[in-house]
Amino acid sequence: MSTAPRPAPGWTRARLDLPSLAYAASLCAVLLSACPDAPPRAPHAAVAAHVPEPRLTALTPVEFNNTMRDLLGLPSDGAAWPDPPPVAARLTPPTGEVVGIFGAEVQQAPPWPWAFPAEQGVDGFDGMADGQTPSPFGVEELQKAAVHFAAYALVSPIFFACEGFEALDEDARGACGWASVHRLAQRAWRRPLSPAESDRLQTFWDAQVTAAAGALDEAIALTVAGVLQSPDVLFRVELGDSARGDGHVAPLTGWEMASRLSYLLWDTMPDPELFGAAASGDLDTRAGVESQARRMLDDPKARRAIVRFHEQWLGTDRVRGVAPARREYGPLFGIAPYPALDTTDDGLWPGILGPVRASMEAETRLFIEQVVFGDEGTLATLLTDNRGFMSSATAPIYGDSAVPLDGQQVEVDFDQVVFSIGGKASVTLYPALFPASERAGVLTLPSVLAVGAYAVQPAPILRGKRVLERVACMEFGAPPPGAEAAVPPDSTEAVEATNRTRTEEATAVMPCAGCHDTLNPPGFAFEHYDAIGRWRPTDNGLPVDATGAFTITGGESFTYSDGVELAHQLATSPRVHDCYVLRWARYATGLDLEEGHPGLTPLRAAFAEDGRIRELLIQIATSDLFRFRPMGGD
Repeated sequence: MSTAPRPAPGWTRARLDLPSLAYAASLCAVLLSACPDAPPRAPHAAVAAHVPEPRLTALTPVEFNNTMRDLLGLPSDGAAWPDPPPVAARLTPPTGEVVGIFGAEVQQAPPWPWAFPAEQGVDGFDGMADGQTPSPFGVEELQKAAVHFAAYALVSPIFFACEGFEALDEDARGACGWASVHRLAQRAWRRPLSPAESDRLQTFWDAQVTAAAGALDEAIALTVAGVLQSPDVLFRVELGDSARGDGHVAPLTGWEMASRLSYLLWDTMPDPELFGAAASGDLDTRAGVESQARRMLDDPKARRAIVRFHEQWLGTDRVRGVAPARREYGPLFGIAPYPALDTTDDGLWPGILGPVRASMEAETRLFIEQVVFGDEGTLATLLTDNRGFMSSATAPIYGDSAVPLDGQQVEVDFDQVVFSIGGKASVTLYPALFPASERAGVLTLPSVLAVGAYAVQPAPILRGKRVLERVACMEFGAPPPGAEAAVPPDSTEAVEATNRTRTEEATAVMPCAGCHDTLNPPGFAFEHYDAIGRWRPTDNGLPVDATGAFTITGGESFTYSDGVELAHQLATSPRVHDCYVLRWARYATGLDLEEGHPGLTPLRAAFAEDGRIRELLIQIATSDLFRFRPMGGD
């Protein structure tokens, strides 16, 4: 546990009270004791200019769930988890019999992952200190999740520190239970326990054993639940090794580096090899950090973590919520534009949209993986490549010009609701080559285009804002009150004009014009794509005009005939490359770093020379920005 005061009376087998996150945060400096001494190395005082002031960062919902999975040694498919032990029903009793809508069978949620409320986030990213505002509901869910996962320790293949736990005599079972809890605590807290922490944990363990009155499974589950609610689990505590500091900055300890690396590159806790590198002192050197980072990037866990960054960067983590209108796009997928009056086909459109959304999401993930972990792996390729993936669900979007390629097919399972009844489904994706005149990188993926659209028409303002803010790191204030009311009607029948013309007319008046002279042009570049990302030569019977020009911060200008040409120009832009570095550096540190922070300078210089995304992550992991913290702070 920790060196804080003894557990309060509320920590009983009847219930476990989780302190508020704010209170937990204030205790972290007290709760964490010094780690073992590491070989001395004094950094140069000049490093201090590159090191930001630290902020306490909590595990994100994804990180917490992944940590629980790996801590227990259970699979990533929640449906493949073992049945819960009997103690689970005693700690979290069922609420009674329930039935679904119209008497349908209730779809049981898998035991993993736990459904947490989303973080507020910063600029679309979770894991940012300024976007982690605790709520009573969120705190309650953490407590429930801790008790839930703690019960699964009893069926974990890696929890027990002995063989044949159930067959042992009472004393041996008690000794094994304590040894197993102690070992799990060290892995859960991602560092060795101090003697005082071990003593406090054992006091808590003994109290649960006594209260359980022979029900050792209950004592184990409740003790583990207490471990999982410690600030050392919920937060990434990084105090640094003051013994190796120089009065200005101190390097992170090996254990802190292991944790920081694993949550950046894997979205989960360190594995045994990374823990071993921390224990041996290998992570005290830049070379040791680089070696581990390269190994970690070769692990499959890195693929999902790096994809998740890009989903938040582009906003495609919201693609499951896009809702194109049946009246406009139903015929494209072979159904009438309006449902039958007798409601018999009300489920047709949701039944089509489910696979389409799932395919869009999977296509994005596979494309990003293919580029980042491919031979080139550059930002330029990410912004220009016309090789990707499709399925029978999205084939109508890509049209006959898409060419299937030889390669491994990928089957993706997803949940969908039709006629108010939930169920499971799957979609099969295959590699494809798209016309270079129609597709160029992530900005022309249907998922990216669909989240920048309304039900009927594309939203050039939203698309332009994404390019300028997300890709070029330009900042725009909030629109004036009532601005949304000025947006043209979302229809193809409102007037005989293109979507571009109607948008230009609506935003030409003051005070809108000042911002929209900059916002509109990059959005108009993608007018060849409708609300679901299908390439179109005409809009409302008129030729699409996707030409434009704009200038970004720093003076770079772009003049283009369409979105493909703009994507190729963005791919060579120095500011776009610098912005991408800034996005990753903020994500890696959890801090909303200023654009001119000096710690970014060497990272930007290296990325300008190389352009490879994996090498950028190596540069960040080995940078002063990532490996040090100022001395003397809280």
